[in-house]
Amino acid sequence: MKNLGRNRAFVTLTVADLFETIGTSLFNIILLTYARTFAQANLMVSLVSVATVLPGIFGMLTGRLADSQTNKRGWLAGLKFVQAALYLVLAQLITEKQVGLLLIIIVINLCSDVLGMLSGSLRMPLLQAKVASELQEEALGINQGIGVLMQTMGQALGVSLLAATGDYRLAGYLNAITFLIAGLVLLSGYETLKLPSATVTVTSTFRQLLRQAMEAGVHMNVLALLGSVLFLNAVGASVDALLNLYLIHRATQLPFSFGVAILVMNTADVFGSVAGNLLHTGYFQRWTFRGVMLTTVVAFEGLFINLLFWQNYWVVVTIMMIGGFCMGQANPKLMASLLKVADQSIVGSLGGIINSLATISIPIGSVGLVLLDNIVSPEAAYLTAMGLLLACGGCLFIRR
Repeated sequence: MKNLGRNRAFVTLTVADLFETIGTSLFNIILLTYARTFAQANLMVSLVSVATVLPGIFGMLTGRLADSQTNKRGWLAGLKFVQAALYLVLAQLITEKQVGLLLIIIVINLCSDVLGMLSGSLRMPLLQAKVASELQEEALGINQGIGVLMQTMGQALGVSLLAATGDYRLAGYLNAITFLIAGLVLLSGYETLKLPSATVTVTSTFRQLLRQAMEAGVHMNVLALLGSVLFLNAVGASVDALLNLYLIHRATQLPFSFGVAILVMNTADVFGSVAGNLLHTGYFQRWTFRGVMLTTVVAFEGLFINLLFWQNYWVVVTIMMIGGFCMGQANPKLMASLLKVADQSIVGSLGGIINSLATISIPIGSVGLVLLDNIVSPEAAYLTAMGLLLACGGCLFIRR
């Protein structure tokens, strides 16, 4: 931690990301609240929800675009000012309650989120070049852990601001300010973000470089790696909704009211996730990506076994904390493993592929398993989730 604290480039990227995350999470919750005020509330909220998730699908494209840019620090700083300008425009539109204007606002927010995906891909080669390889996992964990905390704070700030003022335009201005600050932070550390000149010796195609990096980084077959990420994220996307339905069915037998029970469960998940993201030294640094994934599979299998047979609330809370911890470990380990072996020309694309895969898996869980719970039975949903987890575990044993 001390070494990273003295790394000016890392501090610059992390502080800028902190303000950007606050802005993004703040306005996403504001936009959902705004959409609920329309006559067609269900349709509008659905459109906002889809638009919030949609940028992840473009991860491969934004990653490839980031890799093709020679002046990555210039693009990264410039994008923050573009996003700030977008929200200044948005603030002028959000005062009127018109469906046409709402659709334009959704598109503006979507464009900003896509630019945020591009920013994430631009950061990867900068972290690879500016942070020592033995510190990259810790750096990625800290960055992701701060992101989790800032998302929570941004949502709380958005709700509080709206409750206190009811002013949607003010929220747009505040969002613009957070991106403006992020851009100024990047400019203040601009010199530290300069990438060394790279001598390009192309001996493999782009696709071959991606495959080689993935297989060398985690010592797994590339399809097995992508399959394990897909299956685990599909289950992960459904867990919150399935547990909410479980709490509704068991409302009279919970130790707390329904709202408090959800709060305790979500707090355990966030606490575990933050701890998992921040603890990437010592034993936890030696813990392999495959080991983390297997632990996550076992934990969530235990969760669904509990839901099938005992339905103990405190077992659910404990496993959510363990699962959050493991998920906080997994992504930094995966990305750090890839950064150690990946050619600089494909680093952004690697992160984009992982993000796209995670996004594509969301409908499988958040729609498929939840529909199964509602239409067939909770038990059918739990058994299907356990099957997906077994498939994930099986992928982890497929070697290169």
